[in-house]
Amino acid sequence: MSFEVKLVIFYVVAFALFLVLRFRSNSAIARAAFTWMGPRPIVSDSWARYQLRWALYSLGWLAQIVLIFCVLWAASVWFPQVQNQVWWQVFWFALPLGAGMALLAAIGFLAKSAKARVLGPNPLYQLPADHDAMHSQDEQGPA
Repeated sequence: MSFEVKLVIFYVVAFALFLVLRFRSNSAIARAAFTWMGPRPIVSDSWARYQLRWALYSLGWLAQIVLIFCVLWAASVWFPQVQNQVWWQVFWFALPLGAGMALLAAIGFLAKSAKARVLGPNPLYQLPADHDAMHSQDEQGPA
């Protein structure tokens, strides 16, 4: 089977899986796949402040990864035979990659926050106009 055929099969399966998750949005797998990760925008919050909160969120991930890395390093000192395990080598390879991504994300969000604060634009977050109309209709009840 050629690479192109395998690629088409992959995208068909991925698209079908996405559609199944979309139509079964109340399933646990769909909720896990489509759950918002990170800080949510706050009404009247500036763009710079929002980006700063994203930077802090990324630094939180970095701190967790560093903690896991230190625990695994201590385990390798106390139990040297664990270093030959495949799961160990996978973690030892993946954790620095995750730490690098979290650090780069934090630096990027800090740069975006500083740019918005110093050079602008730095708009305030407001709810969409149709959001108020939709919720006022809910409060009034059906017509």
